[in-house]
Amino acid sequence: MTEKKLKRLYLAKRLIFVVIIIYIAVFVILNTSYLSFDNIRRFAHSAKTALTQTSATKNDVITYPSGSIPVFAPFKDGLAVIDDSLLSVYSKDNIRFSYHNLNFRHPVMRVSDEYILCYDRGGKTLKVFNSFDLLFEKEFSDIIINASVDNSGRVAVLTDKYGYKGQLTLFDGSFRERFLWYSADAYLTDVYFTATNTVSVVTVTQQLENLNTVVYSLNYSAGEERGSVTSNGNFPLSSVRKNDGSIEILSESGLVSFRSGGCNNIYYYGSLTPHKFYQGDKYTVISYKTAAQNDLYIVCAEDIAGNTLFEQSFHNVRSVSAVGDTIFVLTSDTFFILDAAGNTVSTTEAPAGVTGIVPGRSKLVLFGAEKAYIYTVSDLLK
Repeated sequence: MTEKKLKRLYLAKRLIFVVIIIYIAVFVILNTSYLSFDNIRRFAHSAKTALTQTSATKNDVITYPSGSIPVFAPFKDGLAVIDDSLLSVYSKDNIRFSYHNLNFRHPVMRVSDEYILCYDRGGKTLKVFNSFDLLFEKEFSDIIINASVDNSGRVAVLTDKYGYKGQLTLFDGSFRERFLWYSADAYLTDVYFTATNTVSVVTVTQQLENLNTVVYSLNYSAGEERGSVTSNGNFPLSSVRKNDGSIEILSESGLVSFRSGGCNNIYYYGSLTPHKFYQGDKYTVISYKTAAQNDLYIVCAEDIAGNTLFEQSFHNVRSVSAVGDTIFVLTSDTFFILDAAGNTVSTTEAPAGVTGIVPGRSKLVLFGAEKAYIYTVSDLLK
C-alpha cells in the first residue's frame, strides 16, 4: 500500500513539474517582446527591493524648489525624469533604478519602448540609456536640431551642417554610423522612424513669401531618398508620428496628415485659435477659448483621419492630453478622465498649482511650477 502511495506521489510530482514547464514555456512565448535583458533586470531589482524591504516610502509627489520644472517621460511601467540635469529612471512603484549626470542646460528627452534618448537643446551632445546604463554617447561637431530612437536602438539625429540646411545621421542598433543624408533646400525640424528601414524627416522650405512643409521618406538600408510630400502654405508648429506610420503636423490653420501617397488637410480651425493642444499617436486634443465667456473653453478630440470624436465645454482649461482611448482635461480645480466619445469616466480634484499633463499607459504626471504629482493610470480609470 505504501509503495502505491509513493508511486502516486511520484507521478503527482512529475505531473506538477511538467505543468510548470509548460506554463513557463507558454509564458515565454506570449511575452517574448517583454523579456528583454533590461526588463529582466528591472524585475530582479524590484524583486530584490521587495524581499529586502530596503525601499524608501513610496513617493507620489516630487518637489523642485529650484524653480526649474523637470522633464518627464513615461518609460515602460514607470517614469524617466530629468531634474537639475540628472536623469533618474523609476519603477512602477516609483523606486529609482538608476541615475545619470547629464550636464545639460536645456535637456530634451525622447523615449521608445526600450530606450531613453537625451540631448541638449542648442548643444552637441547626445546620450542613449536603458533603465540602468549609458549605452551610447556622441559629441557632434554641429548643433543638434532633433533626434529619435526606435525600439531596436536605432538613432536618427538632425544637426546643422555648414553649406547645407541640415544633416541626418543614422546609427544602427549597435550604435554604428549607418547612413548620412544632407539637405540642400529644406530646413530640418524633426525625424521619426515610420516603417521598416524608413525614417521620415519633417522640413520647411520657402517659396517666395510662403513657407511649406515637406516630409521626406528615406530608406537607410538602401541608402536612398524614396520620395517627398509637400503641403503648401503650412508651417509645422508641432509634429507627431501616428500609430499607423503617418506623420501629422499642427499648422497655423489646422492639422495636415502626410502619407507615402500624399498629404491631406484633415482638420481646420476656422476662425478659432487653439489655446492648448496635445498630439498623440492615436488622437489629437485641442482646446479653444470661446468669445462668450473668458473662462469657458471648447475641447475637441480628432482621430487620425480627422474625424471629430466630441466637442465639450469646460471652464478654465489648463491642459489637455490623451493616451490610448482615454482623454484627459485639466481645469483649474478638476482633472477629468474621458473616454474617446467624451463621456466622463472619472474625475479627481486637481492639486493646487498644476498646469500640465504628461501621460503614460501606466503612470501619469500632473505638474506645476513647484510640484509634480504622480498617478497610476489604472487607479484613475476605476
